[in-house]
Amino acid sequence: MKRILLLLFMLSPLLLVAQENTPQRPVELVRPMMGTTNNGYVAPVAAAPFGMVELCPDTFFSASGYLYEHSYIYGFSHTHKSGMGGTDFQDIMFFPLTDPAWLDSGSCPDRVASRFSHDKEYVEPGYYRVSLLDTNIEAELTATQCCGMHRYNYPEGGGRQVIIDLRHGSEHACTIIPEEDFDTVRLSHIKLINKRTICGYRITNGWAPEQHAYFYAEFSEPIVGCKIFSCDSLLEGATSADGTKLKMVLDFGEADRAVVARVGISPVSCEGARKNLKAEIRTWDFDEVRRATYSLWNDTLSAIEIGDATTPQKEVFYTCLYFAHLYPQLYSDVTGHYRSSDSKVYKGRFNYYGGVFSPWDTFRTQIPLMNILHPEVTNDLVKTMLEHYRHCGQLPIWLLAGVETMCMIGYNSMPVIADAYSKGIRDYDAEAVFEAMKASANRDTFGYFLRDFRGARYYNQYGYVPCDKEITSVSKTLEYCYADWCIAQMARMLGRDDDYKLYIERAARYKNLFDKSINFMRGRLSDGSWRTPFDPFYSNHYQPDDDFCEGTSWQWSFFVPHDIAGLAELYGGEDIFAEKLDSLFTVSSELHGPNPAPDITGRIGQYAHGNEPGHHTLYIYNYIGQPWKGQKRISDVLYTLYSTKPYGMCGNDDGGQMSAWYVMSAMGFYPMTHGQGVYCIGSPMFKELKLKHRNGTLTILAPNASRENCYVQSVTLNGKPYNRNWLAHDEIFSGDNTLCFDMGAEPNLSWGVAPEARPQSMLHELTH
Repeated sequence: MKRILLLLFMLSPLLLVAQENTPQRPVELVRPMMGTTNNGYVAPVAAAPFGMVELCPDTFFSASGYLYEHSYIYGFSHTHKSGMGGTDFQDIMFFPLTDPAWLDSGSCPDRVASRFSHDKEYVEPGYYRVSLLDTNIEAELTATQCCGMHRYNYPEGGGRQVIIDLRHGSEHACTIIPEEDFDTVRLSHIKLINKRTICGYRITNGWAPEQHAYFYAEFSEPIVGCKIFSCDSLLEGATSADGTKLKMVLDFGEADRAVVARVGISPVSCEGARKNLKAEIRTWDFDEVRRATYSLWNDTLSAIEIGDATTPQKEVFYTCLYFAHLYPQLYSDVTGHYRSSDSKVYKGRFNYYGGVFSPWDTFRTQIPLMNILHPEVTNDLVKTMLEHYRHCGQLPIWLLAGVETMCMIGYNSMPVIADAYSKGIRDYDAEAVFEAMKASANRDTFGYFLRDFRGARYYNQYGYVPCDKEITSVSKTLEYCYADWCIAQMARMLGRDDDYKLYIERAARYKNLFDKSINFMRGRLSDGSWRTPFDPFYSNHYQPDDDFCEGTSWQWSFFVPHDIAGLAELYGGEDIFAEKLDSLFTVSSELHGPNPAPDITGRIGQYAHGNEPGHHTLYIYNYIGQPWKGQKRISDVLYTLYSTKPYGMCGNDDGGQMSAWYVMSAMGFYPMTHGQGVYCIGSPMFKELKLKHRNGTLTILAPNASRENCYVQSVTLNGKPYNRNWLAHDEIFSGDNTLCFDMGAEPNLSWGVAPEARPQSMLHELTH
């Protein structure tokens, strides 16, 4: 024995070295607590890629449901919007108890909660664990796409209860439909089926009206007692109930065994939830399900392999890649059935991604990233959009629980579709989709929004949205122009010349809101005069004098991604435009106005990285022959505005958009525009990276890349010199290709600056 111990002692340093040199799997580098405080609104959800179920502790009753600085957990609900603001979801909450004093009193407290500590909390992709300090219960969560699984480890010698709360969260939802005596729970139902099974549902109004959430739950232990409370009062002897404030307490008696619950979730029916559960979780082995989901995440994240040694930046990268794969969110059962925005149930032969789909945020980077990594998801997403149009007469604006919320401006399904089609993702009826694009671009009202909500008729009447007719009028006009350009690109690819001419002309309407006397975009009245007074630092969030959505004129004056050359002409030429762009990053970061938009975060000067409208701005320098300026600023953002800490995001992740920006920018290229298959070259962060796609592998080499060496000196593609500062999708994703960057600490003022080396703008498109 002594010899064995001596041998182990002698070998231990070698074992440690070997362990240190063993490459970590991508899933091991994910830090899911990143962005759980500050403005990130990330929740530490147990979920599968694109999963319907995001099972998570709730520490408060809005946005993502979780904030790092909170100290109480109220339960574990099955639906969340990790990384987003707004409200709703937090459906079907479970919470373990042990002999609560109120259980025999005939009434149930409005709130049941327990203190918790981050020291006794652990999270990894697909798994969450926490100790509830007030009851000494350890709760564990894992999930599949449509199901959640709980394991509650109770202290010895006490009771084992679980409360199911169908009211939780909804009374704090953001309601959009004014009604007398409005209650956000329209109807809920719960039923004890047998000694191991319950089911139920709730239908709520809120940010998205008429949301349906159904569940079917089975337990590893027999239920020895069941109590149902309505409006916090006991329904004596009841085993099922309907109402708007329902809670059920299940008693599993005393034993030294954990209680395991497996829960199917469905937007369609309890039977749909049951079928989801039977298809996805057939075992009571919690650890087996946890391992399977963990392995699925590792396979998903392994599509991108970084050859560098482990660094904090590598951890940030894989965490962002993980966040980007939570959306778009599945919203159909294993049978193909889904509930659409008209509240009717349909059956599709594809995955319906209507659970959470926020194109205003994600069209910019997150969806283009999925186009590279998961074209099959994008195919189904476009089919989802077309089905939504067929049922509702409108392509999605912002879907939550399959329902149109109309919560953001623009008609941003257009860049999603144009980008997919331009990259060869075409497994859908393209002609039908194109007709839907045109119809949606000209529609003012939608369903329960009985007033002119978007200003499309004014846009066509005046050539801009007047500020005396609509709030956020400048932002709406600029987004409509970009969407029109995307429709024009789709028309061009389909050979629809007349449509192309119409929409390319509309795409130039941004010029109608540019005031050359001050070189800013500015609100304009219906009589043609400018709104006065004007302050480019002014923001008054969604108030009548607010011309800019979640921003100021400083940020929005550069939102013409399709025609940077034309925009530069308006400014008086590239030199003046470059000076203005430089000043965006150096002027004061202050905001003016009585109620500045809270989303204008992560400011460098007036550049606001914490919100989506400015995410393309750093790459504008490529269009004006000064790419080195963009390279430096991109590197600054990558290294200073992201970290794996709870405060590691400077703004809401918004459907994975903030994360996808990091992933694409860290790889060294970015989808500036949609519908052309073009990426602007930026500043690659890693020395070696391999990206697997459907046609092969793209290898990206930047041997000298570092925080200091952020400037591109030269580029080769498959060993040949490459002088353009942009890349075509077809040339880098055509098969196995190698893109090599020579990076340095000083800018190369001659690489990528010639007019022929720059990406094309609409101005060039029209003159050729």
